[in-house]
Amino acid sequence: MARWDEILSLPVQSPPNLEFSAAELVWSKVEGWRDNIDRVALIPFARVDDFVRGESSNKDCPTRFHVEARRRRPPKAPYKPKVDGILEYILYWCSFGPDDHRKGGIVRPSRNTYIPKKTNAGRPNTKRGCTCHFIVKRLIAEPSVALIIYNQEKHVDKQGLPCHGPQDKKAAGTRAMYAPYISEDLRLRVLSLLYVGVSVETIMQRHNESVEKQGGPYNRDDLLTHRYVRRQERSIRRSTYELDADDAVSVKMWVESHQNHVFFYEDFTDSDPFILGIQTEWQLQQMIRFGNRSLIASDSRFGTNKLKYPVHSLIVFNSDKKAIPVAWIITPRFASLDAHRWMRALYNRVRTKDPSWKLAGFIVDDPSTDVLTIRDVFECSVLISFWRVRHAWHKNLVKRCAEIEMRVELSMRLGLAVDEICKGCGNVDLFEKFMEDFIDCSEFMDYFTAVWYPRIGAWISALRTLPLASLETCAAMEFYHNQFKLRLSNEKDPAVYQRIDWLVDKLGTKVHSYFWLDEYSAKDDFARYWKDEWVSGLTSWRKALKIPDSDVTIEGRCAKVTEQLDEDRIYVVWNPGSQFGVCDCSGAEMGYLCEHVLKVIKVLREKGSMSPSLSLFQYNKALTDMLRCPPHDSLIRDHALSLALYVQKQLNALVSPIHNTKDTAITNQQGSQPLVSAKQSIGFVDEGRCVNGTLNHENGSEAPAGIASDLGSESVDRVVGTNSSNGEASGEGISGSEMDVDPPSSISPPELPSCNEVVAGNALSEHGDSALSNKAPNVNSKSPPKDNALRDQNGCEEDIIMAEASGALNLDTSMASESENDITDKIHLTDTALQSDGNHVNPGDEAEAVDIIMAEDSENRSTTLNYGDSEPVPDVAAQESDDSGKQKLLTEKEKPSTTKCEVENNVEEANCEICKKVTDYVDGALDVGIVMEEAANDTAISASDKQ
Repeated sequence: MARWDEILSLPVQSPPNLEFSAAELVWSKVEGWRDNIDRVALIPFARVDDFVRGESSNKDCPTRFHVEARRRRPPKAPYKPKVDGILEYILYWCSFGPDDHRKGGIVRPSRNTYIPKKTNAGRPNTKRGCTCHFIVKRLIAEPSVALIIYNQEKHVDKQGLPCHGPQDKKAAGTRAMYAPYISEDLRLRVLSLLYVGVSVETIMQRHNESVEKQGGPYNRDDLLTHRYVRRQERSIRRSTYELDADDAVSVKMWVESHQNHVFFYEDFTDSDPFILGIQTEWQLQQMIRFGNRSLIASDSRFGTNKLKYPVHSLIVFNSDKKAIPVAWIITPRFASLDAHRWMRALYNRVRTKDPSWKLAGFIVDDPSTDVLTIRDVFECSVLISFWRVRHAWHKNLVKRCAEIEMRVELSMRLGLAVDEICKGCGNVDLFEKFMEDFIDCSEFMDYFTAVWYPRIGAWISALRTLPLASLETCAAMEFYHNQFKLRLSNEKDPAVYQRIDWLVDKLGTKVHSYFWLDEYSAKDDFARYWKDEWVSGLTSWRKALKIPDSDVTIEGRCAKVTEQLDEDRIYVVWNPGSQFGVCDCSGAEMGYLCEHVLKVIKVLREKGSMSPSLSLFQYNKALTDMLRCPPHDSLIRDHALSLALYVQKQLNALVSPIHNTKDTAITNQQGSQPLVSAKQSIGFVDEGRCVNGTLNHENGSEAPAGIASDLGSESVDRVVGTNSSNGEASGEGISGSEMDVDPPSSISPPELPSCNEVVAGNALSEHGDSALSNKAPNVNSKSPPKDNALRDQNGCEEDIIMAEASGALNLDTSMASESENDITDKIHLTDTALQSDGNHVNPGDEAEAVDIIMAEDSENRSTTLNYGDSEPVPDVAAQESDDSGKQKLLTEKEKPSTTKCEVENNVEEANCEICKKVTDYVDGALDVGIVMEEAANDTAISASDKQ
């Protein structure tokens, strides 16, 4: 094989780490020039900087590599597509070489013009003749790939002896023991502190104190000098954002000098608008760290009334569920097809760093956002956040309605309208009736009619079609928006807001520094030097976690919450239990979702005096819609059942590590009582139970959730004891002593079984041993358990579940539509028969109904599913149970004589009943599996009887 053919046939390696070194690559040896053997490897060209940083972080010999030589072909220069043609050549050399400024050292022979000086060069500890270097080539044949040639990987001098680092004994006591430059983390720390206004003396004082506490320097960062910090401060003070008088030219110059901070840039053209995407290296790392298998939210249209072009922020949520901006997009318009280009560029940049990165959900706050583009690029579910509208409504209610009683009524009606729309039971008529009923409140009605009524149609469509984000997510997005406003819009000269170069400069310097310091672990050392815009604090959700339940009292139509710092101060919350609650605190009067409203919602949900969250309702409804398919369509049905089991398994894994001990205790206490899941004992929230947007509950208790609630921590598959006589729960519900019990931060599910595996029965067999052993509850028992207080944890976890579930529920459109048409026709025929004959199917005769269906299936279909038995299922007419508990099979001869029409009606009624059963119970899949398993056993019994 020729040399270049051998090189180009090597695999392209991209380790999943943010930084990687030569030790993490597999090197190949090929024939080089002058009879040398080169050690080569191929990596993505976009990850060359990651390789350089990884090599610099060598523990045995810390160093830094610099560009010693570079050759680059001009972009527009003509060239022949040769296999060994080079677009770019970069020589990286250890910063302790190649020259040797030590006593007796030599200078490279290529520098024949060098004249030795009488004194040293002033940096004898920097240049020590290190020969470690490597070459990076970008080939014409593969422009996206970098060829790395690494011949000298050891940090030694010409004599082959260690020349720096811990292995060099002559470097002891000098700076050659460590890397020649400070780390990137310390450089960002110094720059961020300087940008927010901390003085040079304060930075050095705190740094020297930390070095003294640890007993002296241990790395290069401990040798930070006052001179370096002063030089950085002087550079910041002398810099200016106005690189040119023309704003457009100035932005182009900024983009050229900050290529590492720009992931997408397009200037104005005849057809396309101006688009600039900004993302620093630190933001990219945060997006990979907190966005993988998690959520990304969009804060759009910031600064529409003040800035020349609004800013679109993409944010992720850290371990404390605080928002971190990971990208800023500046463009005059967002809700258009232009978003596809910058989204694709951002996605490709992240995937280049981490090929396994995958998003669980994308949260939007604008109904006009291009949802199809988001689904196409990020391949994830899309959720919608209502915080922006709620904030605007509440702010203007406080401003335009002085009477507190009228304000409460208006807020309550708006909240009920939104709830009914999200449940699919409302439309624009609700807002029209709202405007008619409150025509007396003219000031707010004029504002609502002029500003929101023209947009309400788009919001109604979005709320009915997209899942709703949790309250914790809304609180985090609202808090970020407020902090972003304080940190960006604080200029004394308002004229700068009309320049784009000022905006991009401040985003990349001061604003970026604020959010970097929010994640800085030792930021408390500089607490007394903070400015007002630097103070981060907690989100309203986290503040609600710190309020004890004893400080909340419910009195009629309002709730009272005691102030934590001043016990004499009590806040009153009207319309308790709704996110549209009205509070008299300062934050709520500015329109923000305050901690008192959130705490009251949490307390009421724990007591079971209010219905579950809208997010939970939408999840149950989506899962119900997925399971509503005709039993005869085995492919779609089994695929839907496997998806339901898959989601349930992931949710069980999310909760079981937390409540494993308590579940075991409850199981031991129950003894011989039957164990059923929460979904089996409670059932789904069906569309038929939604009357005027409300849920019909019995005994005044809410229907518990099968997933995390709006605050996010409910148990998915609770173990409860069921009384066989009255169907009431005798076990104890799972509850935590604290509100902020955090489950795992992300869901990393295994691959979902394919449709072929589902048809083969793999999905049900995987869960059959444990799930099928528990008998399903009685269909007639609809009363939920009384002890259904589920604890709240994390709304962001709920959003992840909602995102992954709604993505999993995305079945094939054509197949789903065909099955829906079939079931619609059957249900229509069944309803007609019921109206004419007046017959009703008894839900208690489950076995008989299912066996009739199976008998019909065996007559009409030539192929059946194999659920573990290789023998085909024979014709079974019916199955009965006598008083003694013994079962017998009725053959075709024993079957009562009926007409063909009656048989068809019975089959159709049974089909309708089975669909209803699957709809009402999330584990209805297991019921079908149980019946089919019983049918297989009955087949064996029948065969033995015949013998």
